[in-house]
Amino acid sequence: MKGGNIKNKYMERNKIQNYKKGKEGEEIARDFLIKKGFKLIESNYSNKLGEIDIVMSDKDWLVFVEVKLKVGDKFGHPEEMINKNKLSRIKRIAEGFLVLESPIASKFEKYRIDAVCIVLNEDKTVRTIKYYDNLY
Repeated sequence: MKGGNIKNKYMERNKIQNYKKGKEGEEIARDFLIKKGFKLIESNYSNKLGEIDIVMSDKDWLVFVEVKLKVGDKFGHPEEMINKNKLSRIKRIAEGFLVLESPIASKFEKYRIDAVCIVLNEDKTVRTIKYYDNLY
């Protein structure tokens, strides 16, 4: 029983750290995209299908942004976490947004899915930011 409690505490601490890291990545990505001329519509949009990190506009595009962040590159690159299944899931959530948030969505002629992949140094400074547009 004691081993289970230690494991649960470790898992809970890991969840909290991942949540904080995710929020940090989203903030970096949001600032990066705003500097590129995007406008923020919503952060952490969710519906019954799941969550999209950031919803923004880029001229006449409605943009659904997936953010991936890694600290260091010992365990691969953030891009490796975006696969076909992930993109399909984001597309379903985005299509839900188009229906459920039609007053917002109707202002745009088209939509796309973009990604911002961030690698931080161990001291939490940004090592690289890579931007990928129209992934799906």
